Amino acid sequence: MDTGEVYCQRCFRLRHYNEITDVQLTDDDFLKLLHEVGDSDALVVNVIDIFDFNGSVIPGLPRFVSGNDVLLVGNKKDILPKSVKPGKISQWLMERAHEEGLRPVDVVLTSAQNKHAIKEVIDKIEHYRKGRDVYVVGVTNVGKSTLINAIIQEITGDQNVITTSRFPGTTLDKIEIPLDDGSYIYDTPGIIHRHQMAHYLTAKNLKYVSPKKEIKPKTYQLNPEQTLFLGGLGRFDFISGEKQGFTAFFDNELKLHRTKLEGASAFYDKHLGTLLTPPNSKEKEEFPKLVQHVFTIKDKTDLVISGLGWIRVTGIAKVAVWAPEGVAVVTRKAII
Repeated sequence: MDTGEVYCQRCFRLRHYNEITDVQLTDDDFLKLLHEVGDSDALVVNVIDIFDFNGSVIPGLPRFVSGNDVLLVGNKKDILPKSVKPGKISQWLMERAHEEGLRPVDVVLTSAQNKHAIKEVIDKIEHYRKGRDVYVVGVTNVGKSTLINAIIQEITGDQNVITTSRFPGTTLDKIEIPLDDGSYIYDTPGIIHRHQMAHYLTAKNLKYVSPKKEIKPKTYQLNPEQTLFLGGLGRFDFISGEKQGFTAFFDNELKLHRTKLEGASAFYDKHLGTLLTPPNSKEKEEFPKLVQHVFTIKDKTDLVISGLGWIRVTGIAKVAVWAPEGVAVVTRKAII
């Protein structure tokens, strides 16, 4: 029955599907939000995508929340290979946070699909908030909203907790979720990072930057002057060095293709949208050109394409990583 009520898409999905969806913030909105967080005596829960730490960092967050406790939540722990020890990942996240100027009171790893992990996050929040409000912050695509919904469901046992009538503040700036002691959890909108791969993909191709299952690493024994295409989204060149193995950590559905370095650019132009996908033949005209980043590697190193995945290099090598123009490519000490 038509009641005459009109909702934006965010509120509609909130009311009818119990989904909190991310919205885009302008720079001014973002600064206003950070000021509000910084001016509050609250616990800040910073949700990070373990699979894409660099793309998860919120610029300026340490400066604005320096007076508040920050709990760092590493999300999507279930997509990393099971051989990776959780303690090592927690230590690595803490070290990387310190490098970014953030001083978390603690690190907790979680997954919205794991009830035990959700309970651990709830316990940590209760321990550190000390009766204060909680601000949950994160960039888009880190799984922040899914995580919040899982937390609410675990606390209440009700899958239909959030409706626009019961929860005020269902606007574009934040959603207020009341707690039993009169405090609130504030769900803040997801912040857009322009250097993430997700920004350049169509909705149906976002699955390649949001793995749902455990990543199965693939190791390729390459000779110098060989190339690996990462679907049509990127490219890895082994320019020079001794024959060695390179291990790729990407979504299991992303098809990798090995070929010769000589003629690789012409091969890409010819097969983009057919053999090399995504993008498909209709999407390729809008897809940014690939830009080369050259590195000389001397120790175990991960070459990371922001939001897509990484390639681990273990020997001495000169290599190149190609990514869409605007997408960040960085190196880090190998985490696996």
